[in-house]
Amino acid sequence: MNDVIQLSNFGFLSITGRDALKFLQGYTTCDLELLKPGGHGIGATCNIQGRMLTNYRIVAIEHGFLLRMHGSLIEPTMTFLKKYIVFSKAALKDESANYHCYGSIGPLTDASTQPINDCITIQVSTVGPRHEHWCQTNIEACDDPQHYAEWQLAELNEGYVWLEAATREELIPQMLNLQRFGGISFTKGCYLGQEIVARMQYRGVLKRRLHQGQSDTPVVPGSLILSSTGSKLGQVVAVAGQRFLAVVQISDGQDNDGTNTPFNAQLDTGAAVMLSEVL
Repeated sequence: MNDVIQLSNFGFLSITGRDALKFLQGYTTCDLELLKPGGHGIGATCNIQGRMLTNYRIVAIEHGFLLRMHGSLIEPTMTFLKKYIVFSKAALKDESANYHCYGSIGPLTDASTQPINDCITIQVSTVGPRHEHWCQTNIEACDDPQHYAEWQLAELNEGYVWLEAATREELIPQMLNLQRFGGISFTKGCYLGQEIVARMQYRGVLKRRLHQGQSDTPVVPGSLILSSTGSKLGQVVAVAGQRFLAVVQISDGQDNDGTNTPFNAQLDTGAAVMLSEVL
């Protein structure tokens, strides 16, 4: 049987009601019209400057949508959306006490899915059998830290970044390559921050991009990436053991030569790191 890994860093937010689709369509980067019942996708909610308040996996449920995001962003996301939802026949609810997030790596068989039959199961990888399970009951999960580390590394290898309190309202969606995962619609029409996101896609040059690196010293989301002279280049946005992803300012030479040449930088702790762009 597959080992089921508890992903306790995530929380859940539901948006339900007659106007759930109409309301949320104006506050998410993805096109909810494409989500059939039970269907899932990736999206983000931005402020008017196009900076992401949060990003999430989203599932169409009965009478609305269920969003899975980092637990630290449930409360600020609700606070932000409450200012606008008062004009809609829709309701926000923190579902973190009612849903629990688990992960599994490996093929799903009748035996492996027996403990999670009543959960919402989502295929989250395009390169191998990896799933999230959103369950309304607690299930027995593997407590081996190595399995959790394996999940984190798989997320990092595929380029998934989930914003948390230390990285919110800093980045536009393209800096995390959300378009790669279908997380940005450029045809659905207006949503908050859409003008900035669309302008970057069609007229701008993305100067801060997702890079991967490795450090021999501890690193956490929000840690600064510095140049050899000590100027700020960017910040770490995801960590898996000694490896990490960071959104980093690129030089004109990197942007124009069409190559992905690794380059040296350092953490705010002084530790040296080598970075290369996630393409």
